[in-house]
Amino acid sequence: MADTFEYKCSQCGELLTLPTSLLGQQGKCPSCHHVEILKDAGALPLPQPVATTALNTPFGGGPVTAESVNATTNPYAVPQQRAFQFGSVNPDHRGRLGKNLWGVIISFSIATIWLIYIIAVPFITVFPNNPERFENMSEQEIEIEMLFSLAEETSDFDRSEVENLDLEDAQNTAGLAFLKGMGTKAIACLILWLIGTICYLVFFHTLWAQIQDDPSVKFSPGAIVGFHFIPVGIGVAGIMLEPINPLLFDGFSFVALIAWWVILFITYWKLADHMGKYYQRQGISNPQPPTGLALTFCILQIAAIVPLLGGLLSLVGFVLWFIVVFQLKASAIGIINHKMQTEHIGQI
Repeated sequence: MADTFEYKCSQCGELLTLPTSLLGQQGKCPSCHHVEILKDAGALPLPQPVATTALNTPFGGGPVTAESVNATTNPYAVPQQRAFQFGSVNPDHRGRLGKNLWGVIISFSIATIWLIYIIAVPFITVFPNNPERFENMSEQEIEIEMLFSLAEETSDFDRSEVENLDLEDAQNTAGLAFLKGMGTKAIACLILWLIGTICYLVFFHTLWAQIQDDPSVKFSPGAIVGFHFIPVGIGVAGIMLEPINPLLFDGFSFVALIAWWVILFITYWKLADHMGKYYQRQGISNPQPPTGLALTFCILQIAAIVPLLGGLLSLVGFVLWFIVVFQLKASAIGIINHKMQTEHIGQI
């Protein structure tokens, strides 16, 4: 056995050679003055006893049983989306959705047909009355004669009253008379459009109300309704600023159009996306929300500005709109029915 051993301070690492008689005794390091038991730095550490009472396993040690598996979180399991507690349900919303959707369709359809009728009839009537009046006229003369004829057809305008006015003033007078006559006939059309707009906003307010208990939904029904007035406000601001600079009107109109597109994506596509996640988290199977169709509809509204193809794309988007809104309505009713069924089971 060696007469000396190598001691290494555990604090500062100072290495000393000491006699074996000091081995196991308490000593002080001459460098850092740390007091500890003197040990041989070259000796191998003694084996430690194996602990058998608490293995480092996901199940807390001991034999793996069904109880230990069920009572412990498996770190290798894929986390699942947890269902949330939904809020109160209003069964009357099912009827409200149907009434407002049909209110939108009927009001807008009648208003559009009526508007086309009151615009087309004067133009159709002018030609059969006296088609010879447009013969041997220049293009400018035809435009003036058409304006005077339309003003006479739709109002109490009399061209003899503007004979003493210069051409520009006479055209302005005839144009105002025509617009006044058309506006009087279009009052019913405007009322129908207003009714349709109210039904439209109430319809989407009710749709968004069904998913407000989902914590991931960031838009309230009131916010969705309010968003629709943003493009209107931008457009009105552009009209008010047009006398200052006509370019301001064009710029504000473009901004209003972009705002409208953004609102469409939120109103339709984001709604369908939230409904799809709602279905998944609550375990609702049918009917599935039209997420893909809603996105396609929104894209078609933007693509409608493409020259030549815009008219065709608008027609496709118009047809797709009917499919999307009826499927959104069915999805909302599916959520309402699920809530009612769950509440009924909970009361039993």
